[in-house]
Amino acid sequence: MIKNARKIAGFMLLGAVGAYVLTAGAQSVLYWQARTGVEEDLKVSAHLMLERASDATQSAIDLLNQLAQNSGLSCTGDHRYLYSKAARSTAWVDTIGLVDRNGNLVCTDMGQSARQSGLLPIYQPDSKEISLSLSGGADPDQVLSLLVVRHLNNGRRLVARVPGELIKIDPVRNDLRRFRIAMLSLGSGVPWYLLEPIETGGDIVSRVHEASEFMPYEVSISLTETALDAVTQGARKIINVFGVLLGLFALVGAYFMGRYRPDEGDKILEALDNGEFVPYMQPIVDLDTGAISGCEILSRWNKPDGSVVPPHEFIPLAQNYSMTREVTFHIMEETRDLVDVLMESKPDFKVAFNIFSRQLVDDTIVADIREVFKDSKLSFENLIFEVSDRVPIDDIALAQDVISQIQALGSEIALDDVGSGHSGLYNLTSFGVNILKIDKMIVDTLNESVGGQELVRGLIGLADRLNIGVIAEGIETEDQVMQLRKMGVSAAQGYLFAPPMPASAFIELFLASKARKSTTDAEAPEVPSELAA
Repeated sequence: MIKNARKIAGFMLLGAVGAYVLTAGAQSVLYWQARTGVEEDLKVSAHLMLERASDATQSAIDLLNQLAQNSGLSCTGDHRYLYSKAARSTAWVDTIGLVDRNGNLVCTDMGQSARQSGLLPIYQPDSKEISLSLSGGADPDQVLSLLVVRHLNNGRRLVARVPGELIKIDPVRNDLRRFRIAMLSLGSGVPWYLLEPIETGGDIVSRVHEASEFMPYEVSISLTETALDAVTQGARKIINVFGVLLGLFALVGAYFMGRYRPDEGDKILEALDNGEFVPYMQPIVDLDTGAISGCEILSRWNKPDGSVVPPHEFIPLAQNYSMTREVTFHIMEETRDLVDVLMESKPDFKVAFNIFSRQLVDDTIVADIREVFKDSKLSFENLIFEVSDRVPIDDIALAQDVISQIQALGSEIALDDVGSGHSGLYNLTSFGVNILKIDKMIVDTLNESVGGQELVRGLIGLADRLNIGVIAEGIETEDQVMQLRKMGVSAAQGYLFAPPMPASAFIELFLASKARKSTTDAEAPEVPSELAA
C-alpha cells in the first residue's frame, strides 16, 4: 500500500508507458475492427453480385421453360412472335432464338436474318436440359453475355441471351471501390466480368469468396492493406491525439497517486496484518451422545474500536477485491493454532471451514490447505470444507477437479445450505460430496407441516442411499432434536446448543463438556492461559 509520494516518478513512467501501450492497442483494435467491418461489407457486396446474376439467370430459365410448353417450336412468324413477346416480358433478356442440333442459330425473335453458325456446341444425347455459357462480341472491352440454353427435342434448343452489361454491378461501398478487386465467375475460374482497382499497393489483407447456392456462380472480392490504411486514417489521427492527452493525464494522475488513500480492499489487508479477522466457532453436537464432535469456523472482523463486522458485510468486500484467498488462509492458520490443544483429547475432532465458490475454480485453495495443515496436529482427515449452494459455480468441471484434490488429501466436502440454494440436489450428485448440511430454513419446517417433515425425511433418505453424512443446521428446540434423531440424523448445530463464539470460549465449553462426560475422576484439563478470554 502506497503511503507517500516517493514512487511518483515510477508511476509517471508507468503512466507514460501505459498511455503508449493503450494508444498502440487502440490502433490495433481499430485496424482489426476496420478489417472485420470491411469483410462484412464485402460479403454483402458479393451476395448482391450473386443475387443479380442468379435472378437474371432464373428469369431467363423460366421464360424458356414457358416457351418449351409449346410443341413444335420453329422459325415461323407465329413462333418468332412468341419469342419476341417472351423477351419483352423481362428486363434481363434481349434476344431469344432457336438453335439446331449442330449448334447453328437458325432464327431469333427479330427474324431469320440473325442466323449464326456455331453459336453452341453440337448437341450430345447426354447434354443437360438446361445449360449456361458465355458469349463474347467483337469488342474485347465489352462484357460477355450469358447464353441460357433449353433443350427441346431432336437436338433443337432454345437460347436466351442476357447482356453482360445488364449483369455487371459494383456494389462495393464508395470509400473502398478504388481499392477493390472483384470478379464474378461462371463455374470455377471462368470469369464473367472483372472489376479492377484504381489504386494498388500493399498485400491483400481482406478477401471474401462466396458461391451461389442454386446457380454455378462464384464471386471473389479482395482488398489490399492500402484500403484499410485509407479508411482508418481519420480515426487513427484522433486516437493519436487522445494518446497524447492520455499520457498527460497519466502524468498528472501519477502525481496524485502520491496522495493515495486506502480503499476497502486495503483496509481488509491492513486488518489481516493486524490480526483483526478472528475465527468464531459453533459446536457440532453428536445427537446420540450429546458430546461436541466438532465445530464450524465462522469469521468475524473485530475492529480496534470494539465493533464487530459480520460476514455478510465483509465477505462481499473480500470477493469484490479478490481477497477471499487471503481471508481464508488467515482464518485457517488462526484456527490451526487455536484447536491444537483439543486434538490430544479428541483425535477425531472435526473442524469445518467455509470456502467461497470462486476458490473452487482456482486450485490454489488446495496448495493453501497443504501449506497450513501439513505439520499440524489438526490433520487433513480432521478437516471439512463447506461449499455453499446459494452461490452458483461457473465452471463445474474445474470445481469437480478441485474438490477431488481436496478429498484426495483425506478431507471431506460438505454441501452447505441444502434446501435454500439454487441447485442443491444437482450439486449433491455432481461433486461427490461427503456430507449434506440441511439448512435452517428446511429444519424449521419440521414444526410447520407434514410436508416439511416429508421434505426433511426425503433429504435424509437420499443422503443415506448415497452414503453421505448429514448435519442439521439451525437447531433451536428440543422437539427438533427428537424428530431428527428419529429420522436418523446424528449430528447438528444451532443456538439450542451454542451460538458462534470466540475460540477461547469454545475451547472452555468443549473441555468442560468433555469433563462432564468423563467416566473417570480425573480433573478436566485447564484452558491454556494463552487462550483465556
